[in-house]
Amino acid sequence: MWAVFTIIGYFILALLIPATLALWPVWRRARPSRQVTCPASGGTVLINLDPWYAVRMHAAGNRELRVRSCPLWPAWGNCGQECIGRTGRNA
Repeated sequence: MWAVFTIIGYFILALLIPATLALWPVWRRARPSRQVTCPASGGTVLINLDPWYAVRMHAAGNRELRVRSCPLWPAWGNCGQECIGRTGRNA
């Protein structure tokens, strides 16, 4: 019985290692804060993207990003996140 579990474990490991190596750069790129221009207010703000969402979308073949936090949300509410297309340098 242990032989079956060992084979299954190696199979899972053989799947996870390449997936991790392929998705790690996506997670690292989405992790730092970004300075963007808010289309609603016109001001420059520092936003944080959701790296786990970026990884899930990239694994599904979609390069969609999502804002995790923005300092303007208390005033503007959850906006349409058009600022993601306007990302500048990483801060």
